[in-house]
Amino acid sequence: MAFQKIGIMSIGEMGFHWAKLLKSHGVEVLTYDQDRGEVSRKRGENAGVKSVGSMVELVRESELIVSIVVPSAATRVAGKVSDAVSSAGRKDLLYLDANAISPMTADEIAEILKPASVNFVDGCIIGAAARMGKGTIVYVSGAEASRLQALEAFDIPIKVLGPNTNQASAFKVVYAGLTKGLQGLFCELFMGARRFGLLDEIRAQYEESFPGLLDQVSGSIVGLQVHAGRRAEEMDELKRTFNH
Repeated sequence: MAFQKIGIMSIGEMGFHWAKLLKSHGVEVLTYDQDRGEVSRKRGENAGVKSVGSMVELVRESELIVSIVVPSAATRVAGKVSDAVSSAGRKDLLYLDANAISPMTADEIAEILKPASVNFVDGCIIGAAARMGKGTIVYVSGAEASRLQALEAFDIPIKVLGPNTNQASAFKVVYAGLTKGLQGLFCELFMGARRFGLLDEIRAQYEESFPGLLDQVSGSIVGLQVHAGRRAEEMDELKRTFNH
């Protein structure tokens, strides 16, 4: 059965597009944003998100909580949800962590949620925020992962990777290692080429040697200035994964 009430933590760029898509399908979207900045609160208002007065109220009203935050905030949000569920005495809450975190961080979140008996699903988002409902895919894993397939009724493609609680996070960091790695590599190489007055020449040679690759990467490079902090955190999670 499709979800009727979904809580999102928090309403950043990706959360905003999730909320808009869900609202367009008649889903009531809730958030707790009292500890968020004005920009986040305005995004929520613009998307028609209901702002509740406490985390306890959020977990009481929501059938599903979706965590979409920067990697460094993922465990903190899970802790707040776990505490709120314990206080509310809520049963059978489903929690999707859709953050770009390492498998080890996913395991930590599973442990944080376990005392409150929250049903944890590990997840990751592959695709741009603005492409929600237009091709962006959500990969999920864990014992309860198949329950997230109900989101497909709202034009959110769901792919179940397996039964382990950290497989989706592993998938994300390995995928991001290529996409974000290429962005960083091209930036470094172009800065080096410009230093020697060879930027145009090296671009032309790249285009000849690797047709289409630069076009694929350049679109995401444009947004680096805005998203650099988040992407640096993603690379920290990648490093943690392969240093484990």
